[in-house]
Amino acid sequence: MIRTIPDVEHTDLSKLCEAVHSYSKKHGQLKKAISRMIQLAMLFLQSPDTTDMQAPASFYAVLGKDSLQTALKDEPMGDSAATESMAVDDGGNSKASQGDKASGDKVEEDREGKEDDRITALLQHAKAIGDKSLDDAAKMKLMVTLRELTEGKVFLEVERARVSRSMSDMLYAQGDVNKAAETLQDLAVETFGSLGRREKVEFILEQMRLNLERGDMSRVNMLSRKINVKFFEDEAQQDLKLLYYDIMVKVGMHDGKYLDVCKYYREVLNTPSIRADQDKFRDALRHVVIFLVLAPFDHEQRDLLGRVDSIEPLDSVPEYKNLLKCFTTPELMRWPGIEALYGPMLRQLPVFSGSAAAEERWKQLHTRVVAYNIQVIAKYYTKIRLDRLAQLLDLSIEQAEEALANLVVNKTTHARIDRPAQIVSFQAPLSDAEVLNHWSGDMSKLLQTVEKVSHLVEKEWAIQRAGLVVKAND
Repeated sequence: MIRTIPDVEHTDLSKLCEAVHSYSKKHGQLKKAISRMIQLAMLFLQSPDTTDMQAPASFYAVLGKDSLQTALKDEPMGDSAATESMAVDDGGNSKASQGDKASGDKVEEDREGKEDDRITALLQHAKAIGDKSLDDAAKMKLMVTLRELTEGKVFLEVERARVSRSMSDMLYAQGDVNKAAETLQDLAVETFGSLGRREKVEFILEQMRLNLERGDMSRVNMLSRKINVKFFEDEAQQDLKLLYYDIMVKVGMHDGKYLDVCKYYREVLNTPSIRADQDKFRDALRHVVIFLVLAPFDHEQRDLLGRVDSIEPLDSVPEYKNLLKCFTTPELMRWPGIEALYGPMLRQLPVFSGSAAAEERWKQLHTRVVAYNIQVIAKYYTKIRLDRLAQLLDLSIEQAEEALANLVVNKTTHARIDRPAQIVSFQAPLSDAEVLNHWSGDMSKLLQTVEKVSHLVEKEWAIQRAGLVVKAND
């Protein structure tokens, strides 16, 4: 009544908020009543919807006959169409009403446990009114009121979450990202049993997106653990899957976890909608190769190199297939040649151009090429002079020494530098078990040799004793 009197265009919002407050206190113990009231008020935050506008016959029994006549007189012409389509309860004075009373008991039994027609009618009428004549300030005031009323009430957790989402969207549209993120911050939607699984994921993704925009990467990582990625195996959730991995790719690039970024792009490759679009598929495949070669060398990276090289359909991007081949073939890569051959192609991608972070990733690629070359050299050399190592790496002696030291610190390879002699040794020291095994093997060989010699000596003595040896003089 407050929303429609004197008309929808002149709603007293303060009075509406006060009424909601007062009725929530009056019916504070009636969970269903206050839930319906909050849901009714939430409809005034949405766009008007008059589709399937079919109110039950008892709709105006909620208002009363006298109030109905007043409302009909004051109702603007714009709302008359929806009102005329609704049957009016005449208080039971018509013949049809008297005839219906005979079967009233049976109807009541059939309707037991169902929503009252009058409440349904109120909700439909509120949906038809929607947010007419309410500006952003009025909506914000109503949302603040609803958030205050739903705070701490478990049976209203879903309504509070949806109101908070609407408020967050409005604050984000106004450019206040921090307040928008803080509005959703206290919502642990993963514990809300009344929310559908998809809606829960949508809320968490929105929380992740807002925290990403304000640069809170640690909270984004924490929120990402609340989503079970098995949920994305359903093809109906492809849009949420792509949004999730788009956020995770940005976080991984910010944190420098390139191997994780490669895994995220591999998941994107397995999305049916991406496989159906060849341009997007090839783009994702390029990023798989790029971030795989940017990842630091370890056992997992080597294993993934082999799997991508053998499993992924790299023939659609032959240049990137050749680049990946360079990191799987045990041969030296000369950085000037790599830069001349692949530089123009890679520099066109946003990954390697357009920002300071992109320039840093280009330096990381150079570092990975140098690290791979050092590992190749370690396979063919046990010792090498430092100046020769620098020559093979296309670096100065100081840069080569620094690159080698970084690999040793990260335990990627083993090396020792004899600074006075300027010699690098790649021969790893043996562990105690290896030393013992070597000693045991040497002792076994020694004993076998002694036994063989002893056998040969005994054989010679036996021949001498038998007189079978012919003297030289004879």
